Amino acid sequence: MSLWHECGTKMYAPGVYTKTVSQVEPERTGRIHMRVSDRQERILRAAAELTGETMTGFVLAAATERAETVLERAERINLSAQAFQGFVAALDQTSEEMAVLHQYAATDSPIPSR
Repeated sequence: MSLWHECGTKMYAPGVYTKTVSQVEPERTGRIHMRVSDRQERILRAAAELTGETMTGFVLAAATERAETVLERAERINLSAQAFQGFVAALDQTSEEMAVLHQYAATDSPIPSR
């Protein structure tokens, strides 16, 4: 049995795409304009058709997924086992008194609060 199913002229993989972008985030007010080559447009249109999405929905889903991955990586710190042990050891050390920190903590911040 094939993973791909044909529905009219469109093929899709069941279970892979459970919701379209418009179902997840129905209210869209921002706009993004971009230029693409003929080849890029053909590839994007073909992929969107295969998934049963509009081209806008397909591009938005793919770009959002990539952006989430990039942001997730930026929030995570990867350390080797040795570096992690050094980090934990540094956390376990007794802290040293830093008079300058007390000085800054006692003054108002130059950064406005929200």
